[in-house]
Amino acid sequence: AISAEISVLKPNEAIYRYLLDTYHLQPEECVFIDDLLLNTEGAKKVGMHGIQFITAALCKEELNKLGVEF
Repeated sequence: AISAEISVLKPNEAIYRYLLDTYHLQPEECVFIDDLLLNTEGAKKVGMHGIQFITAALCKEELNKLGVEF
């Protein structure tokens, strides 16, 4: 929905910056998860953590490495 509103698609850095600015988020405190590696790389370019979703178990492992616990 956001991409249609601002006419920008992932992995363009502008879409991640829009998210950060709109919600007053600190990029280093955010984790972007996507099944496409290219999109997670776009998030990393603006300072966010990026995780490529392959399986739930691997995603959970990567989140744990970032200090996110379940």
